[in-house]
Amino acid sequence: MSKAEIAAESGSGRTGASGEETPVFLSLLPARPGERRFAFAVMAVSLAVFVALAPFAKVQLPRLDAFIPLYQSALVISHLIIAVLLFGQFSIVRTRGLLILASAYLFTTLMVVAHTLSFPGLFAPGGLLGSGAQTTAWLYMIWHGGFSLLVIGYALFNGAKIDAPPNQIITFSVIVVAAVVAVVMALTSAGQDWLPAIMDGDRYTPMMSVVVLAVWLIGLFALLLLWRRKADTALDLWLVVVVGAWLLDVALAAVFNGGRFDLGFYAGRIYGLLASGTVLLVLLLETRALYVRHALELQQTNQALRESKARLRQLNETLEQRVQERTQRLEEEAAERERMEAALRDVQKLEAIGRMTGGIAHDFNNLLAVIIGNVDELMERFRDRPDMESLLAINHAAERGARLIRQLMTFSRNKPLKTDTIDLKQRARDMGSFLTQSLRGDIRLVFDWPEDLWPVRCDGDELDLAMVNLCVNARDAMPDGGLVRIAGRNIAAIEKQEPSLGLAGDYVQLSLSDTGHGIAGDDLKRVFEPFFTTKEIGKGTGLGLCQVYGFCQQAGGRAMVESVEGQGTTVTLYLPRAVVETDAPSVPNSGTARRGRGRVLLVEDDDAVAAMATRMLTMLGYESHRARDARTALALLLGGQQFDVLFSDIVMPGGMSGQELAQKVRSHFPALPILLASGIVYAAAEVDRQGFDIIAKPYRADALADALERVIRESYSRQRNRA
Repeated sequence: MSKAEIAAESGSGRTGASGEETPVFLSLLPARPGERRFAFAVMAVSLAVFVALAPFAKVQLPRLDAFIPLYQSALVISHLIIAVLLFGQFSIVRTRGLLILASAYLFTTLMVVAHTLSFPGLFAPGGLLGSGAQTTAWLYMIWHGGFSLLVIGYALFNGAKIDAPPNQIITFSVIVVAAVVAVVMALTSAGQDWLPAIMDGDRYTPMMSVVVLAVWLIGLFALLLLWRRKADTALDLWLVVVVGAWLLDVALAAVFNGGRFDLGFYAGRIYGLLASGTVLLVLLLETRALYVRHALELQQTNQALRESKARLRQLNETLEQRVQERTQRLEEEAAERERMEAALRDVQKLEAIGRMTGGIAHDFNNLLAVIIGNVDELMERFRDRPDMESLLAINHAAERGARLIRQLMTFSRNKPLKTDTIDLKQRARDMGSFLTQSLRGDIRLVFDWPEDLWPVRCDGDELDLAMVNLCVNARDAMPDGGLVRIAGRNIAAIEKQEPSLGLAGDYVQLSLSDTGHGIAGDDLKRVFEPFFTTKEIGKGTGLGLCQVYGFCQQAGGRAMVESVEGQGTTVTLYLPRAVVETDAPSVPNSGTARRGRGRVLLVEDDDAVAAMATRMLTMLGYESHRARDARTALALLLGGQQFDVLFSDIVMPGGMSGQELAQKVRSHFPALPILLASGIVYAAAEVDRQGFDIIAKPYRADALADALERVIRESYSRQRNRA
C-alpha cells in the first residue's frame, strides 16, 4: 500500500484543489528539495567536524561529573517527546514502520535512564541497579545497536498497515519495550559475568573493538537501507541524518578514543544529543505547522458553514419561486415529450403505410413486367403496322405506371439504393433549365448556394425526381406567380444544432421555399402520406411528397415541412455529407436489343412473368428452360444439365430465395454467369456486396439483353483471370 493510500484511508491528509488527499505528517510528506539540501549540509558539517576531532579523540580531558546527568536528562526528554509524537502519528496513520520507529525512541529513552542509573560514580561509586564494572558500557552498546536494529525494522516494514485498534497496539508496544529493557538491564547487571569484559577501569579492552564494530556495522546497514529508499519522505531524510550522527557518535566515543572522559567520549555524546535534538526540532516544527493548518481549515470550515447557512436561508426564501420555475420546466418537458410522441406516432404510421405500399408495389411490378414485355414483343413484331399507335399508348401507360411504382418503392424504402456523390451546385446548373420548365413564366427560380457547400451522398436520380416534385408542388401553390428559392447550408455535428431530428454527423440542409398560399395546419401533418393531396381531382397523384420523404429516409436523412397559410411553404431536406470527391455522372447505355445465344435457366414462380420472359429470351436469340422454384433449379444443375446463364427471380416461395440459389450455384459452378431480377429488392445491399448483378422489374428486352451480355462478359473475364 502506497503512502498516498495510507493517508487517504487514515484521514491523515487534507483535501487539495483537485480533491485528492494531501499528506500532512512528516512520515508521509515527501522530502522537498530545500530540505534535502539542508539535511545534506548538516551531514557534511558533521562529517567535517568528525574529521577534525578524530585525531584528538584520545586527548584526556578533566572529569565533569555534571556532564553525564545533563546529557542523559536531555536525551531522555528529547527521545520521550519524539516517541510520544510518533505514537500519536501512528494512532492516525497506523503503519507498522511508524510503530517500530516510535518504539525505537521509547527503547532509547528507557535505555538512557538505565544507563544513567548504572553509570559509576554518578549516584553511587559502582552505580545503582546492582550494576558492575561492565554494565554501563554494555548498556551503551546495546542502546545504540538496538536503536539501529529498530530503524532497520522501520525501513523494511514501513508500508504495512495495522488494522487493530491503535490504543491497544501502543499499550502493547510500551509493555514489550519496557520488558526488553528490563531483560537487558538484568542481563548486563546480574548476568554481567556471562558477557565478555569490554572495560578495564575507564579504559577499553581489546574486546571492545569487536563489539563496537558489530554495533557500527548494524548502524551502517540501517543507513544504507534508508539511503536505498532514497529518503522519499521527510522523516526518512532526517533519519538518515540521525543514523549518520549516531555512527559518528559511536566512532568518536568508542573507536577513536581511549576511554571515558577523553575528547572522543565528550564529543561522541554531544553528537548523539544534537542528532536527537534535530529530529525533535523538526517534529515540533511540523506539529506547529499542522496546528496552524488545522486552525486555518477550521476557520475556513466555520466560514463555509456560515455561508451555507446564509445560502440555506436564501434558498428557503426563494423556494416558492423555484417551485414555480420547476413546475414550468416540467410542463415544458411534458409538452415536448407529447410533441415527440406525436412525431413518433406519425413516423410509425408512415412506416406502416410504407410497408403496405411496398407489398402493393411488388405485385404491380410483376403485372407491369408482363405488360411491358408483351408490348415490347408486339411493337417489335408490328413495327410498320397502322395500329402501332395503340401499342404506343399502352406502352406510355405502362411507363407511367412504372414511374408511379418507382415513387411508391421510394416511399417504402424497398427500392434498391444507388448511392452517388452529388455536387448540389453542379446538379442545379445541370437541371436548372429543366426545373425552370417545370414552373411557369410568372414564377422566378432563385438559387442560393454558399461557396463551400459540401457534396452529399444519395441517389442522384431520386434527388432529381424529388426536386421536380417539389417544384411542381410550388408551381401549383402559386396560381398568380411568385418566387421559388432553392438554398443549401452546411450543418456540422447536426446532433448538437438539430437534436430533434435524431441524426448525427455532418449534413447538408437543402430547402425549397415558395410564396404560395401555404398548407393548413391539419393537412400539414399528413403531407407525406401516399395519395394524400390538397389539389383538385385530376391535378395530382398524392405521391410527390411521399417520394421526397422516402428518398430522404433511404439516403439516411430527414424531410421536414413548414408552412404558414397565406405566406408560403418551405420543404427542407437533410442529406448526409459525402466524404469522397464528386464523380462525373455516368451516361446510360442506349440502343436496340442485341441478339445473343446460349441456354438460359429461367427461375420464376409467376406463370405470366415466366411466359413473358421466355418469349423475350427467344426474341433475343436465347434458348430457355424454366424452373418454378430455386430447389428445382439447383437439382437440374446438380443433375448435370448444362446451361450458359442462370436468370432467377429473388423473391420466391419454397423456402429458398433467388439470392440463396445464386450463392449455392456460385459455390458449385463458379464459372456460370448469374443474373438476378426482382421488382422489390429487400436485400439489395447484401446482394451487391456478394457480387451478383441485378435487373429491376419491369424490364425491357434491350435492358435484359444488356444485362445478360454483361454477366456473360464478366464471367469470361473472371475465368481468364483465374487462368
